[in-house]
Amino acid sequence: MFFRFGSKSGEGVPPAEQALQQIQSQLQQQQRLWAEKLAQNPSCFDALEEEVHLRFGRLADQLVASLLASVADHPALPDAAKKK
Repeated sequence: MFFRFGSKSGEGVPPAEQALQQIQSQLQQQQRLWAEKLAQNPSCFDALEEEVHLRFGRLADQLVASLLASVADHPALPDAAKKK
């Protein structure tokens, strides 16, 4: 089964291991940008902190989607979904 983010035409959900590698890469790049932004304008700290929290939430969503996709064919998943 193939899963996508957002819609039928959205980006494919990668396997969890690949998702973690992508998340690490994104965080390394973003950390540099955040550090530069803060160095240029220390008064933006409050807004930057909020941005970091939002970004981590989205990254967590990506990982959860990958984990769910990795177990989608597991027989226990449909049974658990029916119980909810």
